[in-house]
Amino acid sequence: MDLNIQRKELLSPLGNEPHAFAKFVINAAQYPTSIIEEIAIGQTLGAWEEQFVKKSVLIEKVAKIVSYERTESSHVVTLAFPHNIWQGKLSWLLTILYGKMSFYENIQLNSVWFSKDCFAKNILQGPKWNANLLKEKVGADLSHPLLMGILKPNVAMADEQICSFYQEAAQAGLHILKDDEIRHDEAFSSTLKRVEQVANTAEKNGLKTLYAVHFQFCALNFREQIEQLQNAGAQALLINTWTSGIEFLQQLRNLTHLPILSHPALIGAFGIRESTSTIHPRVTLAQFIRAAGADLSLFPSPYGKLGLDKPLAVDIANSCQAKNENWEINPTIPVPSAGIKPEHAPEAKKDFGKDFVLNAGTGIFANHKGITSTIKLFREELDKQ
Repeated sequence: MDLNIQRKELLSPLGNEPHAFAKFVINAAQYPTSIIEEIAIGQTLGAWEEQFVKKSVLIEKVAKIVSYERTESSHVVTLAFPHNIWQGKLSWLLTILYGKMSFYENIQLNSVWFSKDCFAKNILQGPKWNANLLKEKVGADLSHPLLMGILKPNVAMADEQICSFYQEAAQAGLHILKDDEIRHDEAFSSTLKRVEQVANTAEKNGLKTLYAVHFQFCALNFREQIEQLQNAGAQALLINTWTSGIEFLQQLRNLTHLPILSHPALIGAFGIRESTSTIHPRVTLAQFIRAAGADLSLFPSPYGKLGLDKPLAVDIANSCQAKNENWEINPTIPVPSAGIKPEHAPEAKKDFGKDFVLNAGTGIFANHKGITSTIKLFREELDKQ
C-alpha cells in the first residue's frame, strides 16, 4: 500500500473478533489520501485521543485499512470495522460506515460484506427462505422463475375485491400477490381483517399463492402485531426497509419465519448510477438487506419506466445470490420490478436465470386482456425451457 497515513495502527492486523468490511471509492482529485484516515478514525472513534482512552482500547476499536488502490481518478480503499463497535446492529453499522461521510461529496460507499463468523455466531442471520424453498411452498417447478403481481389500485381497494383478485390470480397461476408499498391502513385491525379474509379464501379453494401484506412499522407493539398476523394466517410480509429502517428488518427477521419482501422505496435518493451513487445500489438492495434477513429484494428492472441500467440490475441480482466463504447464508431472491409486461419475460430469464421473481403490477391488473389471460401469458413465457 502506498499511503501517507500518520497513524500506523490503522495498518495493524485484525483481531480475532468478527468484522464488517466496507469498500469506499473516493474522488482522488478532490481528496488526498489522508481522507482515509479521517474515515477510519472519525467514523469509529471520533478522534484519536490517548489522554482520554488507553491506546490499546483505541487500537481495538478503530477501523483497519485492509487494502488500498490508486486508480486514475479514485482512491479505492477497504476498511474493516470490528464487531465491538457495531454489536451486530446494522443500523449502528450504517451510521459508522457512512453517517457523517454522507455529507462529503464524491465519497461512495461501494460494497459491504462480513467475516464468516458474523453468521456462524448468529450475530447476523440472513434470509430464512431460498428460491427452492419458496418454489416448493407455492407448488412451483424448481426449474422456472416465479411470478408476482402487485395489487393496483391497492390503496382504494376493499377487502372483498382483494380476495376476489387473489382467487382469480392464484387460479390463473400467480405465485405471489403483494400489497402496493403505498398501502397504509389507518388501523391495524383492518390489516388483520384483510389477512384473515385472504387466508380463508386460500384455504377454502386450496390455493398456494402467497399474499404479501404491507406491514407498517409500529415501535410500541410490533412484536405483538407479528404474532397476531401469523395467527390470522399471514403468508408473507412486505416492508419498506429504507423508510422503516434497516433495524426494523433485522428485528423482524428474528421474530418470524414468514418470507419477508424488502421494497426499495427511497433508495433512488442515493443514486441509481454505478459511478454517481453515494451509496452503491448493491449495498442497499442486496448486501445490507441480505445480512439483515430479507428473503426477497424488489428493485427496478432494466425494462420498465424506472429501469436501472442492465449491468447494474444484474450486479444487484448477483450480489443478492453471491456464494463465497464469507456468505454461508441463504441468498436473497432478486425481484426485478416496474413496467413489466409478458414480452419482458424471455429477456428477464436470460438476464437473471431461474431463481428470481418477475414482478408486474399494471401489466397484470390493468391489461385489457384481463387478469387470467395476462397471467397465463406471463407463465407461458416463464415456464418455457
